[in-house]
Amino acid sequence: MGLAPVQSWYLFWLGLAVGVSILALSAYVAISPHWLRMLLVAAGCLTASRYLAMALFAIDPDPAPLWLWKRLWFASSFGLTFPSLVALDQLIRHPAMSPRKLVAWFSPFLLVYGGVFLFGRFELRDDPVRGISPGLIGWGLGTLALAQAAFVLGFLALGVMLIRMIRSRRIRLALLGLMLAQGYLGLDGLLVGLGRWYSWPFLFSEILALLAIWFAINSASQNL
Repeated sequence: MGLAPVQSWYLFWLGLAVGVSILALSAYVAISPHWLRMLLVAAGCLTASRYLAMALFAIDPDPAPLWLWKRLWFASSFGLTFPSLVALDQLIRHPAMSPRKLVAWFSPFLLVYGGVFLFGRFELRDDPVRGISPGLIGWGLGTLALAQAAFVLGFLALGVMLIRMIRSRRIRLALLGLMLAQGYLGLDGLLVGLGRWYSWPFLFSEILALLAIWFAINSASQNL
């Protein structure tokens, strides 16, 4: 049987998301030091792998062979947060902040994301567009939701504080893009939690976030 039109559109947006992930990766390779660059590249690869896993779950009627891919479904929790924080740091370049301090600040979220990613419990769910998809259950669902909410609120508060201090129009625009993207991701997460957003439109916020990260890192490099 062929794919329904809405499924074809879903796969189209997944393909676009993979492409934008690669675009963001092209910006990550310019970041220094080397170990921070490798963390960003790992985040980018995880994010792209998420969209590939979602495509496989959408087109394969038998999810059993794909069950090992289930954890990649939630890779964006790290893949869209840590790069956003690094992009913000690249824009501001505060002398008191270093890459090691940045990672130390992010480490509580990294522990939560890593714990959910490795040890969270999943169940299979039917979706009219995405086919069979894995969903978090138990402690992992609430823990991930709280961590994501805390990150988004903290990021937005920091952005509001910093945007008043910046004179460069391009840097302000890049920072505003990051803030809008994180706010959109937070709204999507809330709607998913309420059970009111179950189809492919949530990809829009992730594509916007990847574009915002790419634009911010490139803006920072051009402002040197």
